[in-house]
Amino acid sequence: MNNVTIIKPKDRTEWLEHRKSGIGSSEVASILGLNPFETPYQLWRRKQGIDPAKDETFAMKAGHYLEDAVTMFWADETGREVIKSSAGDWLYRSAEKPFMQVSPDRTFWLPDMPKNNENKGILECKTTQKTIDADDLPKHWFVQVQYQLGVSGFEQGSLAWLSSGREFGYKDIALVPNFFRWISEEVERFWTDNIIGGQEPESTSVEDVVTKYARHTDGKIIETTEEILQAYTELKGVKEELKKLDERKDELEAKIKLTFGDAEAISYCGQTLATWKAAKDSEKFDSKLFCKEHPELERQYTMTVPGSRRFLLK
Repeated sequence: MNNVTIIKPKDRTEWLEHRKSGIGSSEVASILGLNPFETPYQLWRRKQGIDPAKDETFAMKAGHYLEDAVTMFWADETGREVIKSSAGDWLYRSAEKPFMQVSPDRTFWLPDMPKNNENKGILECKTTQKTIDADDLPKHWFVQVQYQLGVSGFEQGSLAWLSSGREFGYKDIALVPNFFRWISEEVERFWTDNIIGGQEPESTSVEDVVTKYARHTDGKIIETTEEILQAYTELKGVKEELKKLDERKDELEAKIKLTFGDAEAISYCGQTLATWKAAKDSEKFDSKLFCKEHPELERQYTMTVPGSRRFLLK
């Protein structure tokens, strides 16, 4: 705890400003390539101000509001005491590396130990629609808790989750010093090279490539590798198989439809096999007729939309 600075902002707006000045625990998995929702390149763009900060979605707001519920479930299940004053927007910041900072959801007193700053644990609360296996935690969750423990100087933590509002679970997690040391090195490298140095991280997803290169360069061709040639050959084979399957699907579907006549369903021994019903009538705006009869309005409300890159296998 001697190498940690505790920051208690006056409000959430100030807390959000503090978060911009470092790497928080929710961003670490992105740096390590373990976040299924964000790549290192996407994080870099956001931290550099190229892309705006993420808008708070309903799920994010619900997760924030439900922290209290998850905390109460955890306290009931474990019998441990959550520190009431730990609820709120505040930060632990490394004194040695100020860009490393964390905002734990809650802290709790370690059982059967004196109540002092040395005997606290960190509680991370999650809400999800997925079923969570306590013995196979999502990697980005585990990394987040390790980073929180290492930066705050605590050795014990717990991860608690509420799944679909129906199932509760938790897993105690101890600090793994060597693992945290590696995380720290990667975070420092990212902060020094990519944030301070401005170096772009490599693309690790198709979305990264499209964001980086929305348009192609006319006439530019690059020589690729044998590994990509193998992927190309395999993809051609897969597409050919899919084409044959799609043709067979159409044949079977047509054969079945021929038996319907004007019936809405077909059955066999009382079991309904398929239905074929007309959709309800709907209204559609005839844009072609409108443009033909009102060309001046068409020109007034016509805008240019950038074309997207189209992938074609040759």
